[in-house]
Amino acid sequence: MSEEETRLQAEMRELDMLLESTQVEVNRLKTREEQAKAKVEEARKAPQNFQREEIFSATDEHNAAMGRRMTMEAELSSLGSRRRLLDRVQGAFERSRVPQGVAATPAAPAALDEKRVLQAVVDTQEDERKRIARQVHDGPAQAMANVILQAEISERLYSIDPARSKVELDALRKMVNKTLQELRGFIFELRPMTLDDLGLVPTLRRYIQTLIDKHGIKFDFSSTGRDRRLSPDDEVAVFRLIQDSLVERIEKAGAKDLVLGMTWKEGALQIRLQSDGRELPPDGELASGLRRSERLELLKGEAHSETRDGKVTLEITLPVKAAAEVIS
Repeated sequence: MSEEETRLQAEMRELDMLLESTQVEVNRLKTREEQAKAKVEEARKAPQNFQREEIFSATDEHNAAMGRRMTMEAELSSLGSRRRLLDRVQGAFERSRVPQGVAATPAAPAALDEKRVLQAVVDTQEDERKRIARQVHDGPAQAMANVILQAEISERLYSIDPARSKVELDALRKMVNKTLQELRGFIFELRPMTLDDLGLVPTLRRYIQTLIDKHGIKFDFSSTGRDRRLSPDDEVAVFRLIQDSLVERIEKAGAKDLVLGMTWKEGALQIRLQSDGRELPPDGELASGLRRSERLELLKGEAHSETRDGKVTLEITLPVKAAAEVIS
């Protein structure tokens, strides 16, 4: 057994212990959350039996318990994803091991398939994004809705200064509604559901609008040719490639004026991103943790970057399969 395999097995044993202890903590936090939720439900059914401070305290305790439980579940899922990735790496080691006295053949490669490991990393990242998006939607978003309901209950109970309480609670509802919209934007950035439902171009249009609203930038987006549905994996990969490139130009290079054009051809998709801002290394690490070349390798694409007259232009060509469905 090689030194690398020995280290791999040691890390897997350590992860197994962490997974076990984290699962125990998640179970404990679930019980605590259920107890806090029961108290909130009791206050909702009979608000006249509780003081205003007691209702807010019960809601805060429930939200805090839910937040701690979600944090630990996120840690548990992250550990599980890492464990599954190590399983794949171990499988690659086993497939690469050639028995003594047997010559290496194409069916028994003598080295790890790095591309397969890279794909495993990307798959794990996407699984994690889906899980976080689902949890945020079902957890904090629902919690914000509960806070609005709690404010309405408090409004009915608070009779000392009705005029003032109405003004304050109205402001509270507006604040929470704003937070809820921001949270939905956060969910969209993590895993836009429109990508599964509508496809790449409609999702990009909505994503670009969120960038305009968030950063106050000027953005011109166009798509020419037949907008088509790609395979789910390809749509995700192309979206992440464009998303990473946009974030890089806006947040790292300070770009304020961007132009993104997509040209759909029979067997290829051409992407052209032009912006102002600082020039950056052509293949630096992107927001996702991958380099652009690694994204392109998975898509079998090519890229070219140049700077002229203060404008940075990135041109990408990706092979795409014939469209099975045309988006109107």
